[in-house]
Amino acid sequence: LVGLQIAVLRSRFNPMQLSQLVIGFVFGWLIDINMMLTDWLECATVISRIATQFAGCAVMGVGIALEVRCGSVTMPGEGFPVALSRVTGVAFPCVKIVVDTVLVVLAVVSSYLFFGRWAWNIVGPGTLFAMIFVGLEIKLLNPYLGWFDRLLSYRPGFRRYIVGLARFIYRRNPKD
Repeated sequence: LVGLQIAVLRSRFNPMQLSQLVIGFVFGWLIDINMMLTDWLECATVISRIATQFAGCAVMGVGIALEVRCGSVTMPGEGFPVALSRVTGVAFPCVKIVVDTVLVVLAVVSSYLFFGRWAWNIVGPGTLFAMIFVGLEIKLLNPYLGWFDRLLSYRPGFRRYIVGLARFIYRRNPKD
């Protein structure tokens, strides 16, 4: 996916984005640790599996929306849709859904090529749900993330503190 970003962006590719390779490795390692730590948890009922899938996708969607909004180094799975979005001008959530769908279709085709069948234990209903739900959630969240943009543009400093203090004092004593 990083190679595809380079191909899509060409000279506009920021070499700092190559750190996605390291970040992806560390993130994968952290997922393995998380899986080891939560191995004892079991979703025995269909309702608990659906609730867990929904909660996991919801948290992932919020995380991706904030990650992309930062404009910093992303995970490769988001970096490629971000690059396509920049080049085509199509909104990131729409590109994310298309890219995720193409990746899932490639996984299913690979499943048939290598195993002769759809390996539901690899690409199951949760994957099919996530490929659409996460992009839709990002699309729904984006209009409400203005507060995050303001947080990112906040620059602490003494002058800002003095101005804020003066406003506070003025509001308390408007007659003075």
